[in-house]
Amino acid sequence: MMKKLTARATLIYMIKMLTECLEELKSTAKDGFTYGEKTAYAECLEIIQLWEESESNGLDYEIEERFPL
Repeated sequence: MMKKLTARATLIYMIKMLTECLEELKSTAKDGFTYGEKTAYAECLEIIQLWEESESNGLDYEIEERFPL
């Protein structure tokens, strides 16, 4: 069983994991499934960007500029 995290720690973890996934998808074949994955991950990051501490925890950039769909 995974260790329980605070909400803050969970958001930081999600930023890290979603960013890593999007970085990996930069070098994969572009198909419908990949496009859907990228869209979902980018939308999740955009929601997390609403968090008042998002910039100080790594989301200090325009998501769609760094990870264009």
